[in-house]
Amino acid sequence: MERELLGAVVNVYTDADPASARERTMTEARTHVPDVGPEAPFADALRAAIANRGLALNRIQARLADRGLHVGVATLSTWQSGSRHPRPGSLAVVTALEELLDLPAGWLAVRVPATEAPTRPYAVVANGSTLIRLLDEVRRDAHGRLRSLTVVEEIEMGADRSMITKRVIQALVAVKDVDRLIVVHQGEPGCDARDIVPSGLAGCRTGRVARDPEDGAVLGELLLDRTLLVGDTAVVHYEIADQNGIPSTQYFRFHEWAGTHHVLEIQFHRSAMPVRVSEFRRHHSGGPDVLRRELMMAPDGRVHVVVPAADRGVVGIDWEWD
Repeated sequence: MERELLGAVVNVYTDADPASARERTMTEARTHVPDVGPEAPFADALRAAIANRGLALNRIQARLADRGLHVGVATLSTWQSGSRHPRPGSLAVVTALEELLDLPAGWLAVRVPATEAPTRPYAVVANGSTLIRLLDEVRRDAHGRLRSLTVVEEIEMGADRSMITKRVIQALVAVKDVDRLIVVHQGEPGCDARDIVPSGLAGCRTGRVARDPEDGAVLGELLLDRTLLVGDTAVVHYEIADQNGIPSTQYFRFHEWAGTHHVLEIQFHRSAMPVRVSEFRRHHSGGPDVLRRELMMAPDGRVHVVVPAADRGVVGIDWEWD
């Protein structure tokens, strides 16, 4: 059901003219980072990065259009002047700008004002108060220090129709100095939370874990391999195993901040295949669907959704067994 966080980032650079392609070949091993401190606002950082690369706004606009990202020159101008800021849903454009300007991943994204920050932690899920209490047991000040750039998760379903394992790869950028990632998981009604176990696999190791036996919620900390400073990025691999064996009819991940590239795949067991599968999105876990569409399952029992820049809220898949 609910969860938080994951990913892998692949940077793709394309240029229409051969001269630009040769330029990229000569510089792909280095970055053009202007002399701007981590405290500098988005507008100052963007203006310095554009000047450092010597690119005109119309050329930047054309390169963004080549990637299918249509942003006006006037909009780019207001961004670098500071009169307007990118909306949280424009993270794909900001990420593309980082690539075009040869900046480290997250160097610009971390400076975008968080205009959609939740009023309190976990405000987008119905059991938010439970998660806040569990967060207090672990470490309250760890929340909100990271933003997810990309999350890729695979859910493995068993022959008994239960979720066996969730495997996650997540690319992150620090918006405050941080040394740990907080992950959560919501078990099925009637589950034993002691049988839900988060484990750090790569880029992190398992720290403290808090559980609510009545709600079935689990919140754990994954200790990063190093402390991230503002703008630093990390890729972590982790999994959550559930040994309860309780049949499930849905899975969703919640996003407290907009803009994450989210890939969700569910692998059903060959002997337990649902009759109907659908994607859904909501602004709140207990709210109405803002999107619902039926999904086609692959012959091997896999089904997936890809959301280039998720809105704040939940993205999930549900299914019918009979």
